[in-house]
Amino acid sequence: MANSDGFLLLFGGTSLSKKLTYSVVVLVLLFLTYFWVTKFGLSLPPLEGPMFLLKKDAWFLVVLGLIATVLALVSLFVEFKLSSPVTFIGWVLYFPVLFNVLVPMFVLFFSVIGIFYTPWLIFTDIPFFNELINGVIRFPEDSIYGVIDYLGYILVVAGLLIYIIGLYQILSHATKKRALLTKGLYAVVRHPQYLGISIWTLGFAILGWRLINYMMWLTLCYSYILLAEYEEVDLIKVLDQEYLQYRDRVPFMVPYPISIILKPFSVLRSRLKLRLIIYTALYILLLITFYYALEPYVVMFR
Repeated sequence: MANSDGFLLLFGGTSLSKKLTYSVVVLVLLFLTYFWVTKFGLSLPPLEGPMFLLKKDAWFLVVLGLIATVLALVSLFVEFKLSSPVTFIGWVLYFPVLFNVLVPMFVLFFSVIGIFYTPWLIFTDIPFFNELINGVIRFPEDSIYGVIDYLGYILVVAGLLIYIIGLYQILSHATKKRALLTKGLYAVVRHPQYLGISIWTLGFAILGWRLINYMMWLTLCYSYILLAEYEEVDLIKVLDQEYLQYRDRVPFMVPYPISIILKPFSVLRSRLKLRLIIYTALYILLLITFYYALEPYVVMFR
């Protein structure tokens, strides 16, 4: 059995986990379909309209993001963890971020691409959420846009490389007899694939230029932290001291030297519930911080 990121190869898991996972997926998809149909009817939006406003150079990025998302979702449901439904919902909410790279959402509703924004449509009637979703970030200095866009591209490329390399390493290792992979990226962090996902999804969030992107990125990262924590519970049950020793010497998801800052919190390793409370509090704090830091620069165009 191999450690990691959706590829523990604990094939099957419990029947309860499978049923819960499938139930959540089906219910979420049915709800989104119902919401779209009740709001717009059975017919899809026309393909024509303001399609000329789409950024031609952004299509490659969006397609790349869609492929990476599919790979992430496939790996997510290999083991059917109880935390997998939470991460699936995180992906559903994050999914529209990919299309933010093209044009503002309210324009896309005139074309068939608008259907991909259904997860956010539920909230657009609430003024607060409408500002988050439809508001576009605009800074007074034009020169900053190029710098931030380049940062976004760098994060997308770097994150996808980390994710692909980590995926290759764990798949290559899966056929070997040794149970625990401790080489390559797995010698740097215990969950390199999740680190890669967090990085490339942040890149897309930056390139979309909207506040909602950062909210959904934080939500996705939070869900993956929960997934990783529950994966490790199973790994400790199966591998016992071997994994405990690996955990003691290799950082969770943030590599050295940044992880050194978190060293004083090592006392929390045996207290999962307390860690989850801290993660949740930090998630909420970051949501508030992102909102108040970026909201002054949000502009509504309708």
